[in-house]
Amino acid sequence: MNTLRLTKLDTILDNGQTVHYCYDEEGDLLEITFRKARATCAVELTESIILRFDLEKEEPLSLSFISYSRLAQPTEVGPRSFRLKLDSMDDEVRQKVLRIITSSPVNQFLKVSSYTRPRARTSEPITYIERLPVLALDQGQIA
Repeated sequence: MNTLRLTKLDTILDNGQTVHYCYDEEGDLLEITFRKARATCAVELTESIILRFDLEKEEPLSLSFISYSRLAQPTEVGPRSFRLKLDSMDDEVRQKVLRIITSSPVNQFLKVSSYTRPRARTSEPITYIERLPVLALDQGQIA
């Protein structure tokens, strides 16, 4: 019989905000909750990263990382990056999502940058997960 292994942890950010972490070891799912409330919008930033937020207030509620150990595993040259799926969003939602993910508290966990292919006219938004030293998960305890 498999035992469900959950790791729950609360931490206080530099700005005094409490953040709740819940890691499901069996499903390799990490949920970071900024505020407990009903989300009015949820978007897939990548195939494995979901942002839930209040669309009207532009307030982040949570980030979910599916296959967290794979997402957070660094490469030999630095953090593993992923292309953000912003193209399919309508422009208003896209602009709100960009403001949310590049602002505190989300930007303390999810780093956003861009990549421009040679001779391309536009850049592609990419992201990587900031390592979370507060969690034992990042101390090599995940297979």
